[in-house]
Amino acid sequence: MTELMQMAGAISDANSLVSQLKNFFLVGVLGLMYVVSIAFVWGQTKSVLKAGVAAIGGAVVLAVVVNMTVLRDKIGEDIKNPSGTAAPAAVRVVEHIDPLDGGRR
Repeated sequence: MTELMQMAGAISDANSLVSQLKNFFLVGVLGLMYVVSIAFVWGQTKSVLKAGVAAIGGAVVLAVVVNMTVLRDKIGEDIKNPSGTAAPAAVRVVEHIDPLDGGRR
């Protein structure tokens, strides 16, 4: 019985370690890459505008990475159950006009 309790504790510890590693990579490594990319753009161009664009683009990438599971689930639901609220598209067929005779036949 004690072996079973020890195994449950080991699994809990492993799950905790994996969660901490995930947080380290999301916050530490991606955050460092974000700051380094902005510094690299600033160093290459010395432009506040380009560094700001790099900051905004990096923030969008970080937001997508952090919210990946939410986006995955939302897109999956949209594919499985498309909402029927969109109006049907109207299609109009136009005859081809020959450019040589201007459509006269």
